Amino acid sequence: MTAGTETANTVMLAFQVIPRLREGNNFEAVDAAIAVVKSAGVPFQVGAMETTMKGELDHLLEIVKQAEKACLEFGAVEVITNIKIHTTTPEAHDTFCTYTRGVTPNNKVFIEE
Repeated sequence: MTAGTETANTVMLAFQVIPRLREGNNFEAVDAAIAVVKSAGVPFQVGAMETTMKGELDHLLEIVKQAEKACLEFGAVEVITNIKIHTTTPEAHDTFCTYTRGVTPNNKVFIEE
């Protein structure tokens, strides 16, 4: 990309934190990570295995770093973080994997009306 140009790419980032605590409930540490996402101001969806967010890649990665930090601050002695990134260009609007096809209540949060 050249200086001064902007991209209209859409970035979806899904991540999963797997904290390990010596004492306490791992799910409470995950809840601390989810609280970071909720306060970040980006469209998101919490699922059973991962949380998906939509936004600018660097910002989303920063949210993931803060979510991992929240697990550590909660008392995790280690955290495994799995990340998936899906970037689409404007030309990809007709591909099988875009969130605009087959809108359901689950992915409606990512659709701009």
